[in-house]
Amino acid sequence: MTETVGRRVRTIRGERGLSARTVAAAAQISPSLLSGIERGTASPSLVSLVAIAEALGVRPGELLERDDEAKAGESNVVRKEERRVIDDRRCRREYLMHVDDPYLEVAELLLPSGGASRPALARHSGRDYAIVLTGTATVEFANGSEVLSEGDYIAFDSDAPHRVVNNSTEECRLIWIVAYNPEAEARRRELHGGSLP
Repeated sequence: MTETVGRRVRTIRGERGLSARTVAAAAQISPSLLSGIERGTASPSLVSLVAIAEALGVRPGELLERDDEAKAGESNVVRKEERRVIDDRRCRREYLMHVDDPYLEVAELLLPSGGASRPALARHSGRDYAIVLTGTATVEFANGSEVLSEGDYIAFDSDAPHRVVNNSTEECRLIWIVAYNPEAEARRRELHGGSLP
């Protein structure tokens, strides 16, 4: 998977006409780490992968797509063993859908005690939905937070800066869904085709 991610990062960066230094600065990682990721010699953490995706103006799942992977239209099923996984000590993210799905990003998040989906609040296009399967999660916003327990559900517009954290002593599992508007995504990509979002 490391080579696949690196190849996708390099391809998308080239398509957008962005230098490695520019992307690294926007993602708040070193240029040497980005270079290693692109060459397949360094494996990005979840935090780095999300930051690189945001710097490139794409969804994190798009960086996981394999060149030889069947497209969503060719198969309606994603088997458990076919899930794309980003594993990080602060958050494990298992994509439950085809990573090229233009409408939804669906992932199972596993947050250990003290874990977080990202290091800081961030926004993106679309609308977020989540349900806690086990444990307790705190969804942080710029103007407050919501504590969710097992079975609790939340929905909000993704342009509100947010992240999910586990402030409890037990692991937390939740399903996280991002619904996208394909037309809005296409417009956003056109706007950011040659520059950072």
